[in-house]
Amino acid sequence: MRISNKRNTLQTIYTLHGHQLEVVDSGKYLGVTISQDLQWNKHINNTTGKATRTLGFLRRNLGRCEPSVKNTAYCALIRPSIEYVATVLDPHQTTLIKDIDQVQRIAARFVYIQYTDTSPGCVTGLLDQLPCDPLQYRHIKQRLVLCYKIQNQLVEIQPAIYYTSGDNRTRGGHRLGQIRATKVVYNNSFFPRFIRDWNLLPDTVAAAPTIEEFRARLASVPWTQMQPN
Repeated sequence: MRISNKRNTLQTIYTLHGHQLEVVDSGKYLGVTISQDLQWNKHINNTTGKATRTLGFLRRNLGRCEPSVKNTAYCALIRPSIEYVATVLDPHQTTLIKDIDQVQRIAARFVYIQYTDTSPGCVTGLLDQLPCDPLQYRHIKQRLVLCYKIQNQLVEIQPAIYYTSGDNRTRGGHRLGQIRATKVVYNNSFFPRFIRDWNLLPDTVAAAPTIEEFRARLASVPWTQMQPN
């Protein structure tokens, strides 16, 4: 697989033990489908397809169970696969976001046995009843937790290599210097995105003394506050 954003790439033939290697446009590594254009369409399609099939399995086997049992099954068997490496692979395209959200919308209908009502706001009301945050918000919180770990050197990532601190003299002393990028792929990659999310946090949340306290304070931040203007 040749990873490049160029229209015309150098066509080189590689051999291994006398066999010519096949050229592919994507490949799976550690459960992540990586495409040659560094887009996550195929990975999201594979993930949501698997989640939908698992929902069908649960519907056939847990159809008469209580909503709490169905929700537990959804959180245990489906949501982890959707959120796998979501700190890095959270898509920014509207279509892919809708594809991921559709899984939770189908799950809401499954949990509350509501398959026929197509009136406006029906599924939104069911989602409000689910005891969990929107998937998009959960992905943002996962990024912020990792950012907190990086900032406080709880993981082996040196922050000075990837970004700079903001000016403490301006409003919001915890803010980081925003990375400017011309390439869409890089601009929506992990570091530029989590910096945008981090800079939206109140100072009281960013200054939490422990990771447990940070998670607790982050849970109190309204979902609407974490959406950039």
